[in-house]
Amino acid sequence: MQLGFVIDHSRCIGCHACTVACKSENGVPVGDFRTWVKYTETGTFPTVRRDFAVLRCNQCTDAPCVTICPVTALDKRPDGIVDVDPEQCIGCKGCMHGCPYDALYINEATGTAEKCHFCAHRTEQGLAPACAVVCPTEAIIPGDFDDPESRVSRMRDEHALTARKTEAGTGPNVLYREVDEAGIDPGLTNLSEGFIWSENPTGDRVDAQLFEAMEQRADTRTVYDVPRKQLWGGKITGYLFAKSIAAGAFLAGWASQLLMNNDEWGPLTAGYSMIGLTFLMITGALLVADLKRPSRFWKILVRPNWSSWLARGTYLIVVYSALLCVWVAMPFLPVEPSDAVYYSLGWATCVMAALTACYTGWLFAQAKGRVLWMKRGYWAHLIAQAFVAGSAMIMVAIGVIGAVGSEEMRHLGSVLVVSLVVHYLFIKSEGRMAPARREEEYGRVIRLITEGPFSKRHLASLVLGVVLPVGLVAMSQMLGLYILEPVAGALALIGLWIEKDTFVRAGQALPIS
Repeated sequence: MQLGFVIDHSRCIGCHACTVACKSENGVPVGDFRTWVKYTETGTFPTVRRDFAVLRCNQCTDAPCVTICPVTALDKRPDGIVDVDPEQCIGCKGCMHGCPYDALYINEATGTAEKCHFCAHRTEQGLAPACAVVCPTEAIIPGDFDDPESRVSRMRDEHALTARKTEAGTGPNVLYREVDEAGIDPGLTNLSEGFIWSENPTGDRVDAQLFEAMEQRADTRTVYDVPRKQLWGGKITGYLFAKSIAAGAFLAGWASQLLMNNDEWGPLTAGYSMIGLTFLMITGALLVADLKRPSRFWKILVRPNWSSWLARGTYLIVVYSALLCVWVAMPFLPVEPSDAVYYSLGWATCVMAALTACYTGWLFAQAKGRVLWMKRGYWAHLIAQAFVAGSAMIMVAIGVIGAVGSEEMRHLGSVLVVSLVVHYLFIKSEGRMAPARREEEYGRVIRLITEGPFSKRHLASLVLGVVLPVGLVAMSQMLGLYILEPVAGALALIGLWIEKDTFVRAGQALPIS
């Protein structure tokens, strides 16, 4: 059984009765929507055409919100409805990024995600969803797509129906008849100079759409839409940044120890591990702070959804933390471990550090609503960024304690330069890293970074975070000006922060509904 809708736009008059009925039936808060009507206009005065598009959850066959949820708060029911269990939701907003259709929102009163659930309380009693009941033109037709005799199945067979973002591979179960393509494809519209009955959007989304308007991508304008907020901001940038340092401190420290080929494994590695452990604690604090229901964080540990990389990543962090604690305690052990134990433990910790660094790339690949974050190879780029962050932070720390010019510092400088070169190569190749079937949408976001409203930040991240640090390290080692190395580390960290913040913000800049 697969319940879904056919929305017949040969009948729709854009009256918003479905939106009002949905809000009344389900207690949807002011400013949030489970179904809404988008208005677009094409042409110039006096020849202007207005079209409507009724948008909502698509009750996807392969629902990405179910996959990405770390605590199994979302579920695909036997009747095909995708629903949220408010008692389990932790308000992480992962499902909202997983959805390519903008179908979920956070109820600020409860701190939990909500969405269209096909009026399941009515469906279970044999009643139609409220939106279908009140539609004055019977433009909203609910039914079972797995029943060949149902009205929706017959309409699918008899008419040329379309769906939203089929390239995302979600298998949407809301189909449209005679809808204007611009209404269901946000890439075909520009931002209007003024919305009717609502305020214009603000922030990065406006800058992105105005840039695209200057490129004259489309002659169709969005003139009414519901408000959208940037879901992830500084806390997520901080999480990415702190996790890079936490993972990279051990990776870079271990690499520098191998380059030095000395026997002082215990104290030095304990120091690198302490830096990693400190930033792991910061990473965890930022993750919990970004939850709308932080008191429920423990649910990730006790009822994890093993298909979600947010849940898997939590356990990777726990294991990596335990290994770092062993390294911190090692200098205080009454018996010094053998070289075999050191190397075995070291390489095992490196593996966990690399996994801690890169799992976010696999998590972002599950965020099908944010095509930039889905870029191929991002997991490998995150490992390179970890080496940058770890070596740079240790260089700053060594500079603070007054060990400038030491052998450790010189080898860390070499690790930093190599990792910065690899980091730069990843950045230069990201235009060709589009996820399958999302190339056009991905290219639009890349242009925002290289040519559009994020281009200055992008340039600053390269100059401050790559060019200057490489130059300073080279000068310090050729001229013996070792005081420049902590400065190079600090600049690399600044540039990395800008790059990560740009990545987070640009990924959310273009509308997806």
